[in-house]
Amino acid sequence: MTPGRTPLIAIGEAQRKVQAQGLTVCSPGPDGNQPFHFITCDRDRICLVRVRRLKYHDYDVAAVEQSCRNDIAVIRALSFPQEICRELWVRGPDWAWHRYHVMPGSLVLLNGQEIPMMNRP
Repeated sequence: MTPGRTPLIAIGEAQRKVQAQGLTVCSPGPDGNQPFHFITCDRDRICLVRVRRLKYHDYDVAAVEQSCRNDIAVIRALSFPQEICRELWVRGPDWAWHRYHVMPGSLVLLNGQEIPMMNRP
């Protein structure tokens, strides 16, 4: 869906982190043409997650909106009810994770509500 390689290692790492928190993870498979990389389920909350790796340390919303614009457009275009949340998870070169809630007209940084992440492998 976007140029470049699918970040398979980062996707697997993100899924393991979610599972370590006791959440259910559903994956559509390793095909890089999926609009989302996995689904998380926690009680009544369902979230479609797309993962992206960045080569720089700027995680400001405006910078991520620019550098991940194609990924964000793919998530926004999904024809699921708005009750199903959409998130973009970004991992930088320092192995730090940053989560963003993708809404129809905006992007919101969720680091204050971040799922605790384990140390890198």
